[in-house]
Amino acid sequence: MLAMSAAMLALPAEAGQPQASVRYTAYGVAHVSAPDFAGAGLGYGWAFARDNLCQNVEQAVRLAGTRSLYFDPEATYLDLFAGGEISNADSDAAYRYLLNEDQVARLRRTVTADMRGLVSGFVAGFNRHVDESALPGEDCRTAPWFRKLAEDDVYRLILEIPLLETSASVVREMVAASPPGHPQTMRQPDTAVALGQVKKLMLGGSNGAAFGSAGVAGGQGGFSFANPHYTWKGTARLHIMHLNVPGKIDVFGATASGLPFPMMGFSNMVGWAITHTTDRRSTVYEIDVDPADPIRYLVDGKSEAMRRVELRVPTAKGDVLRTIWETRYGPVIGGPMLPWTRSRVYAFADPERENLRFADQFLAIARARSVREISAAQHRLHGSPWSNVTAADSSGHVYYSNVSVAGYVTDAQLSRCLVKGPAQALMDLADVTVLNGSDSGCAWTKDRRALQAGTIPAALRPETFRRDVVFNSNDSHWLTSLAPDSRLNGYPDVIGPEATARGERTRIAANYAQEVMTGPDKGVTPANWEAHFFSARNLTAELILDDVLADCRANPDVEVSGFGKVSLNEACAALADWDRKDGINSRGAALFRMFIEQLDHVAMTGFALKPSLWRVPFDPERPLETPSGFNASKTTRTALATAAYRLTSAGLKLDAPLGEVQFIERNGRRLPISGSRYAYHLIRFGPIAKGVGFAEPLTGDSYIHAVTLGSRGPSGRFLLTYSQSSNPRSPHFADMTELYSRETWANVTFGTAEIRKAQIGKTVILR
Repeated sequence: MLAMSAAMLALPAEAGQPQASVRYTAYGVAHVSAPDFAGAGLGYGWAFARDNLCQNVEQAVRLAGTRSLYFDPEATYLDLFAGGEISNADSDAAYRYLLNEDQVARLRRTVTADMRGLVSGFVAGFNRHVDESALPGEDCRTAPWFRKLAEDDVYRLILEIPLLETSASVVREMVAASPPGHPQTMRQPDTAVALGQVKKLMLGGSNGAAFGSAGVAGGQGGFSFANPHYTWKGTARLHIMHLNVPGKIDVFGATASGLPFPMMGFSNMVGWAITHTTDRRSTVYEIDVDPADPIRYLVDGKSEAMRRVELRVPTAKGDVLRTIWETRYGPVIGGPMLPWTRSRVYAFADPERENLRFADQFLAIARARSVREISAAQHRLHGSPWSNVTAADSSGHVYYSNVSVAGYVTDAQLSRCLVKGPAQALMDLADVTVLNGSDSGCAWTKDRRALQAGTIPAALRPETFRRDVVFNSNDSHWLTSLAPDSRLNGYPDVIGPEATARGERTRIAANYAQEVMTGPDKGVTPANWEAHFFSARNLTAELILDDVLADCRANPDVEVSGFGKVSLNEACAALADWDRKDGINSRGAALFRMFIEQLDHVAMTGFALKPSLWRVPFDPERPLETPSGFNASKTTRTALATAAYRLTSAGLKLDAPLGEVQFIERNGRRLPISGSRYAYHLIRFGPIAKGVGFAEPLTGDSYIHAVTLGSRGPSGRFLLTYSQSSNPRSPHFADMTELYSRETWANVTFGTAEIRKAQIGKTVILR
């Protein structure tokens, strides 16, 4: 099939037309080479379409706001980032509002010529495959919604990605908001649940680390590790790309499905990873309603009119109408926690709505030749929406930054403007501030140094350069390296907490870094980092399990409401025999995880138990050693009993090997999976299924690279855990997933000679 396509596509090029060559290596990785960015987009768009044709067209239909033309307008679908089910008509209205024609036109005018070339080429390449014969499994081609892509489809996606943890998380609330006495078009969503779900998706993780010349084996060059924890389902999956435009870019990495540029990856000179930040980047404003008119509101005692935005949603039976109401801060949102009453209303302020720099920001990072150039690109464009960056370069320097986009709420404003009452609970559940919108002094501060008005200037955001190591696993900027003098202090509170307990993954990352730098290799290598990763250590167990066991042995029974006296002997025995890891053969790992999930933890970390549960409290002078120990109580014993009951009632043994109860099914084959939902090797499954276990991953390890950077170019290991294709009949639907199940990664193929040596099939020439 591939050879036939190559013959068909080897046609003479017309002047001005993009062209590209595509070489495949193992696991369906396409290496695209082209003389310009349009050609690079052409080759990648064609290769991507062969892996994810149906998924991407359906995504384009959603973002264009046209689902109701093909599906029942009142039928619902699950939007993970919106936190639940949303009707097709409400979804269409929300995306027609957020990704409107004016916004798309602004983005088109803003992006660089190189980005325009990538987008136009990507669409041409994608549509080239649409015109080809269908591959097995591309059944969507006969669906009424199937169509070719337009360039605006890609620009809408570029606009949507920055909104994933902001406006896209409250699309249901935007459409649901209705003035008192007016009919509602949908059931009021639970905003706390929606934003909390998004926080779980984003804090579900990401790990990034970079070692410089003082931390790599051999003492020269650098090392980059990327391990984002993106969703395993739907259109937000990642896809591997390798783009080469000689003299301009040569990068291997990954990006969100449907984007034509890398968001993380490596070149001959740099490697970088992205992790979700702790910024409270958006604001929910609580505003007093004008007593005389519920669609007017008060700021500094003066009445202002809301703007009514009528949205026509096309359906097969004619248009239906939806209304979104706007204030000076942004759209009104409604829900049980944020009701629109005759006394107050809530508006959502989102700095990402004006972030038109996202695409060119990551293209600039990909083209950088050093970590200093990555920093310069971030200060020049300031378009990273929600990411920390950890990076290394071939000269042995490393870099950490959080130069992301967030509304500028000063510490003084945070102190003076915080709202008291039920809405304040949102601050514990999501990355938002909840402020008094009836006081104009609570609007985002405008600093002349900011590239985008009302955001925190890049000059006030944390970054550091080093030669040893930097790491981040979704905790704040405060602790990103090992040395005591490396702490980053004094930044605005809304960026993230300082001198507070770190999460499980931050502490184990530091532990791993110390071990490889002082171990037999005297520094990190792709091999020893991979070994540490799949060691699947459970640091929380190492810190508390001795105390848990001592308590359940001393108190083997617990009174549980509704069950009476419950014995902990079997659970205690299972945990005593556990190896305190989350490996495939670890017996008792599932029980410990379910026990931990019953306990209270701190919301703003990758994972850390509440302070009251630790026997030895956190000490900012010893952040990697504390907190530790465990304060056992009747509450924690009840949590253990509950965990044991949930497993046994599902028909599972308390001491079952983890791989027997945690797995993935692909084309009728069961693939055991190691890892845990809060550990460094992270995988987050859906609810336990009776008689089955955990069999449906939601988020977790996705794209992975572990590469050294030096005079001979990059070398190392990579993986895409869920594989390149979403098509069950593709040979690349589960091939890398099988590697992941076997607890191993694949070898990187980067240079031209390496690619040709490892090439599978003929070179495909696209013109």
